[in-house]
Amino acid sequence: MVATRHLLLPLSVITATVVMTACERLPSTYNGSGYDADTKQPLIIDARLPTATTTIECAALLPNQTVTVKGHSVISQGCDLREKSIRFVLNASDSSLDCQGAVLSPTTNDASKESAITVKPKTDSAIHNVAVANCHVDGYGHALHIRQYSNPNQRYARGLTAPVANRALAPSDIRVTNVTSRSSINSGMFVGDHVHGVTFDKVHIQNAGTVGLYLEFGSRDNVIKNSVFVGNGFRNFKPNREAIAVDSSSNNLIEHNRFIYNGAGSVFLYRNCFEHANDSARSNHFKRTESSRDNVIRHNLFQEEPVGVWIASRQSRNLKGFECGAYLIKQTPFASYHLDSAKDNQVIDNRFEQVEQGIIIEDDDTLVSGNQFAATVELPISIGSEIREASPAGAIKGTVVKDNVFIDKTTEQAIKIREASKTATRIE
Repeated sequence: MVATRHLLLPLSVITATVVMTACERLPSTYNGSGYDADTKQPLIIDARLPTATTTIECAALLPNQTVTVKGHSVISQGCDLREKSIRFVLNASDSSLDCQGAVLSPTTNDASKESAITVKPKTDSAIHNVAVANCHVDGYGHALHIRQYSNPNQRYARGLTAPVANRALAPSDIRVTNVTSRSSINSGMFVGDHVHGVTFDKVHIQNAGTVGLYLEFGSRDNVIKNSVFVGNGFRNFKPNREAIAVDSSSNNLIEHNRFIYNGAGSVFLYRNCFEHANDSARSNHFKRTESSRDNVIRHNLFQEEPVGVWIASRQSRNLKGFECGAYLIKQTPFASYHLDSAKDNQVIDNRFEQVEQGIIIEDDDTLVSGNQFAATVELPISIGSEIREASPAGAIKGTVVKDNVFIDKTTEQAIKIREASKTATRIE
């Protein structure tokens, strides 16, 4: 599919309007200049943090040091932590870290994939009421990683598989405000399995090596708002991942964000097929049993993307190389297809510009309402899955499309529905 792309990016990277297919998208190494004012991240904002109980003196910090944050800590103002490989860990409830605009980056010879800031309990017990604010990270494995104490495979091995039991051990009530991630090796920010109640407000994630922000399986009740995602998901010069991955994660709110030129697209919802099921040594070895359901995606702006929102993004994908252990639909010597699950989601009141495919729907009961699609959107809405039609789950059903605006397209031109899903789709 071919789309015309206009200059929204620095002239140092792209010097002319180009015409390209999704597989020809250029790798992204944007320097942050040339954006509109609303994409620029302030060094410090008022994050309404508790009064600081501890000051972390910049002069006392040593290269490669890991600092355990105690209570409500603030880094001394004017601190420059570039090229020092300093890392921070928050491992207790009722704690916070205010970087006061400090920039963190690793030393040039630091090849570690560890995170710049980690929220992780000291034992297999939950922590809550934790905040991170005004930190700006360049490099590292992740800028921010919120996770449980033990890995999923360890809990799985001892029979702890119920979602409620796992959520009881996970961090919750976490606030992340005005935090920047640039050029991470892996995801910019990672919400680990069964973590819940995280609010991301005014974050800026750019040039992540894989997904910009990852919501891992079993996580729920998270909010991502007022944030910018640009140029994420290019690996080995190929556009292979999205800005936000919602992987078996539910009841999340994604609103008032801006997505610009991410590798595979903006927001993808899916259920992991129990990848590498025969390799119990993998840290995330755990069968996903929950759908990516009841998520709301509203009031966002999607620009220069191959796909804006993809519901059940792995339903029609050949997952042969993933060595999946669950939900098999069809298998050949060269292909493997598995039943995806992303039900009861809402995509409402968003705007799409210069997007190849606005919304792709490959699971049931999706509401698409009040969205506006510019004339530069090639295919605003696509509904249906040939792969799923061949399974007992049958055609995609329960989609409601209403009150959307299509510039320079008729409804028939703007909405593509597979024949098997037409009678189960309502257009108002």
